[in-house]
Amino acid sequence: MGVRFDQLLSMPELKELKLVAGSNGTYKIVRWVHVVETPDLLDYVQSDELIILTGMGVSEKLSDFVELIEGLIEKNAVGLILNVGKYFDKVPDEIKRIADEKEFAILELPWKISIAEITKVICEEIVKRHMEDITNQDLLMNIIFFNKVSYEDFAKKLSDYSYGSFKTYRVAIVSMEGLPNSEDDQRLAGIKQMFYNSVNGAASDSRHRAISYLVNKTVILLLLNEKDRYTNLNIFADMIRENCKNNFPELSFSISMGDVYTEFSQIRRSYQEAEKALKAARAEGSTDANVFYSEIGAYKLLTEIENRELLKRYYLDTLGKLEQYDLQSHSNYMEILYTFLQEDGSYIQTASRLFMHRNTLLYKINKIHEILKVDLSDPKTRFEINLGFMVKKILNE
Repeated sequence: MGVRFDQLLSMPELKELKLVAGSNGTYKIVRWVHVVETPDLLDYVQSDELIILTGMGVSEKLSDFVELIEGLIEKNAVGLILNVGKYFDKVPDEIKRIADEKEFAILELPWKISIAEITKVICEEIVKRHMEDITNQDLLMNIIFFNKVSYEDFAKKLSDYSYGSFKTYRVAIVSMEGLPNSEDDQRLAGIKQMFYNSVNGAASDSRHRAISYLVNKTVILLLLNEKDRYTNLNIFADMIRENCKNNFPELSFSISMGDVYTEFSQIRRSYQEAEKALKAARAEGSTDANVFYSEIGAYKLLTEIENRELLKRYYLDTLGKLEQYDLQSHSNYMEILYTFLQEDGSYIQTASRLFMHRNTLLYKINKIHEILKVDLSDPKTRFEINLGFMVKKILNE
């Protein structure tokens, strides 16, 4: 995975680095370090790399420096260390302006400090964090999927994470929606890694590491001590989404959350709830949404039913005849009924939404009565049929 920029800046070994621009970009993940001296080397820059520049290969023309910085930003590099004191006395103001605007962190390093030593410190920290991340992924996977980790082992492995104690546990799932299946394996792996880094970049802070696990196109997050760290979970989720969209503006990101628990043994339960909340969001066609298990209503019951045949029978008993009638007569009574129920049985609101004359709507609702042999004025009947539509969504999800 790598290490967050602000976590690097907090290291005593890197105290000579001075942040001079792009401070809003220090949440980003640094995956590796790359020395780039001239714009013609931009093709070799990879996403999430921290760039080191001595200035030796950059002409005195400001436009050349701007070209280099803009090229690095386009390549999704996370920031720049400029060696100052020989070729450049300081970072030019125009470069600072661009960096602040694009949230591209820039640091100055005195010429007397060895670049080789700075590079060594950063790379060693990245490798160390990478090994810890592999351990954490195994840890979270074993908690959620295999229920094999004790609280004592969990606390021991996270003893260096500045938590002190563990008061609450909640699982969140971040799902990347809309990624074409046609992506080749190598590119898909790169996209998933960038997605994972984007989530963790927003979910971690300078003191607390994210405990996360990447599986397929979702990132599972374990949120610890949320009252101490997050003032509002919707704002926190929106930060994650915004960070992901910076890298993938064409995609959607659904974020679901299970309930919060005070017992370590309930982490798996919170994960299962987050999964059900995500399923409910997909059933409703929600994209770029934050969805909490506590707020999914009747979907709590439906997602607990594993017997799909039972769900199919319920759907056929409530709406099967109407769907069959639509297929045979090329009508749209299913749409009309769904809208009618959404408008709580209001003829005026339903007619307005469907751009239909009220008398026409009355005729069609009466026709639905005949087909289904039900009384739609009965609240219990409307509830049962509405539940049938929800079952249909779950079955189609």
